[in-house]
Amino acid sequence: MSDNPLPAKSRLLFSAGLPILVMAALWLLPVPAGLSVKAWHMFAIFAAMICGILTQPLPSGAVMIVALSVAIFTGTLSQGKALVGFSNGTVWLIFCAYVLSLAFIKSGLGRRVAYKLVSMFGGSSLGIAYALGITDLIIAPATPSVTARSGGIIFPVARAINEVLGSGPGPTGKKIGDFLTMCCFQVTPITGAMFLTGMAANPLAASLAKQNLDIEISWGGWVLAAAAPCLASFVLTPLLVYALLRPELKRTPEAREMGKTALAEMGALSHAEKLVGVGFVLGLLGWGTSLITHLSATTVAFGLVAYLLATGTLEWKDILKDHAAWDTVIWFAVIISLATGLTDLGFVKWMTTKVGAGMTGWSWMTAFIVLCLGYVYVHYMFATASGHVAALFVPFTATAIAAGTPPLMAAMAFGILSNLMWGITEYAGGPGPIYFAQGYFQRPRFYSINFVVVSVNVALTLSIGLIWWKIIGYW
Repeated sequence: MSDNPLPAKSRLLFSAGLPILVMAALWLLPVPAGLSVKAWHMFAIFAAMICGILTQPLPSGAVMIVALSVAIFTGTLSQGKALVGFSNGTVWLIFCAYVLSLAFIKSGLGRRVAYKLVSMFGGSSLGIAYALGITDLIIAPATPSVTARSGGIIFPVARAINEVLGSGPGPTGKKIGDFLTMCCFQVTPITGAMFLTGMAANPLAASLAKQNLDIEISWGGWVLAAAAPCLASFVLTPLLVYALLRPELKRTPEAREMGKTALAEMGALSHAEKLVGVGFVLGLLGWGTSLITHLSATTVAFGLVAYLLATGTLEWKDILKDHAAWDTVIWFAVIISLATGLTDLGFVKWMTTKVGAGMTGWSWMTAFIVLCLGYVYVHYMFATASGHVAALFVPFTATAIAAGTPPLMAAMAFGILSNLMWGITEYAGGPGPIYFAQGYFQRPRFYSINFVVVSVNVALTLSIGLIWWKIIGYW
């Protein structure tokens, strides 16, 4: 029996050929009135890059390097402009936060927090869901990799609980397994939305807002804006999933005992766990008091990394092995460089003027809500939140602002929605494949439940959020 290489070759030709075709077609089209040749060529390169992220002929980081090289070699951007993203503080903030999340996992502190909360509140199915959700919430400020946080810490604990309670994929999943799996999957986007460092694309959104729209979003400012709508979603999501899935097990004393047993097996707090805990508290204090200390979030983050290395909690080789952290540096630096190029060359201003003209006569509130809904549901087309933010955050936010939406409110709303949207499919964000692969859900059922939960959370953001943003003076 011989393997047929043609299908694989055909997929590669399509995935590589489509971005090239997109760039060539745009490049050769007449330049629209009001744009310079360089601005149009920059858009062609950017569009081809986003297309490459979607089709994946190469890993995303490699696609970025190719796009950056094309921008330089064609003279669309100078070398200095093309590399400006690598000096952006936000890029290194997210890198440092990845390093801190590595310390949470390596030391075992994240797992200990989860088991402790399960031992305290795991006497019911809802109690377990909230215990795992609170664990996620506690470690979210220091764990921007939702895959590491939810997939590496929360998911293993949830799977262990399902095994103890005899609720595997299939008929027994109705006992509690499908409920816990769906809860863990849907709570992570909410906890990610609550902090600037809660999801990798959040600092990217903040940086794009600063570089392209002159909107400053601090760590504390993000927490303040997200507090009311995200806490409402955090409280209501387990209840909503409970109502939709109706788990058969209501009381779960076995889970509480499992948590106690796991804690006993872990023993007393290790020296490394204590050091990570101290570093985490110091980091939160540094980020939360930046208005007083005048230390940027990136400065605090670098101090945390230095602390972890100096105390021996992490070794340099641990950081070198964290491929996701280094990949993020390349990813975000190039995105920021190319997106800034689009703005500096005048493309974003031209585009928002054109799109805004189509909303003439609309109230700013109507335009804002329509844009928010479009921003969320177009995510069915994206396999990564970061790619979505890179492609659409600035255009959607700028268009909302052009329609009259207060700038800071617009940026924060799209920043929060950049998290909620990736709960819509199994391919839309990092943890999705992990949870879906457990086999508790067939795709149609998975998609329908996701649609309901995400839609409710979007509605909460656009209702409670608007009330809250009015109270704190955003509009």
